[in-house]
Amino acid sequence: MRWPFRRTALERTIWTVIVWFLFGLFVLGPLATVFAFSFTSSVLSGTGTFTLKWYGQLFSQPGLYGPLIRSFEIAVIVVVFQLLFGTLIAYSTVREKVLGAKTLDTLSNITIAVPSVVVGLALLSFYGPFGPFAAITQFLFGNPLSLTWTLWILVFAHMIETFPYMVRSMAAVLVKLDTHLESAARSLGANRLHVFLTITLPQLKPGLVAGSVLVLSRSIAEFGATIIVVSAVLKTAPIAIFTQAEAGSLELASAYSVVLMLVSFVAYLLMSRWLLRGETIA
Repeated sequence: MRWPFRRTALERTIWTVIVWFLFGLFVLGPLATVFAFSFTSSVLSGTGTFTLKWYGQLFSQPGLYGPLIRSFEIAVIVVVFQLLFGTLIAYSTVREKVLGAKTLDTLSNITIAVPSVVVGLALLSFYGPFGPFAAITQFLFGNPLSLTWTLWILVFAHMIETFPYMVRSMAAVLVKLDTHLESAARSLGANRLHVFLTITLPQLKPGLVAGSVLVLSRSIAEFGATIIVVSAVLKTAPIAIFTQAEAGSLELASAYSVVLMLVSFVAYLLMSRWLLRGETIA
């Protein structure tokens, strides 16, 4: 009579060992190695000792911490933009406020399918000195304008790359909204702005928070499009990681990586706790 229970426990133990082993091998192992390298005096020598030297250099030299600050600046700008633009697109497609709403909804995922380097090349072509943007500004203002090697082309690259994450997060929430509450409020005399601020917006908070965290994490980690449009002066943290790793400084590259991982993890942890608290209160 006890055999089925023992069998269930044995199966669970085997599954636990296999799954955690694979997760550790392919996910936790590599990340833990990067963490360890960031505290190692010399990885390549094979005899490295514990040190905080790489973090000291990273946070004391402007040429090293500059890319970190730039990544966070761009990420904040992109989050603010996506809160407006991404929400607008999600609202327009879910509520079918525009013609071709389904087509627009499908196209909003296009940058997930398109390689990042292709996005970077597209931006460089469009906003470069010989692209359509320069021709349009030449026609309108009599002076061609190019965004090549400027901060704004970096911002646009990150906006395009992070755009689907906000749209999908907001669309998932908008689909579940009870539109009868909005209709009831308007029937009682409330104007559209009041209805949005008091009824719609509070229900959108989970999507806004989740989308913002995803956009923030994706932006500070963006590499493919950035490396195409970036200049030597406007390096971001992922580009700095690539540069340091290519130069053989795995320790400093790892220190950069740990900072980015911690920021993303803390942002995700805060989002999770906020959402869980909201569900508990509800």
